[in-house]
Amino acid sequence: MSTTIELTPEARRRLQNLAKTWDERARAAATDAELAKVCFDRAKAAARWAQRTGDMRAMHELAELLATWSAQTEYTAATRHTA
Repeated sequence: MSTTIELTPEARRRLQNLAKTWDERARAAATDAELAKVCFDRAKAAARWAQRTGDMRAMHELAELLATWSAQTEYTAATRHTA
């Protein structure tokens, strides 16, 4: 059985404001590189917020996720050019 957490009106409003802000920045990105920067900045901001609210592993987990993605992408690029 899953547990549903009910957000307070303040928390819901904060999440809606965050989504609006980041969505606007993402839409304004003119290139994929700019979009990646916006998304990276959002991830860092979310990890910092999580740390401030007690999740001391958030930044480390973000780093692990990025390292995994980077290694997979590097491998794909390397194998694409060796065939």
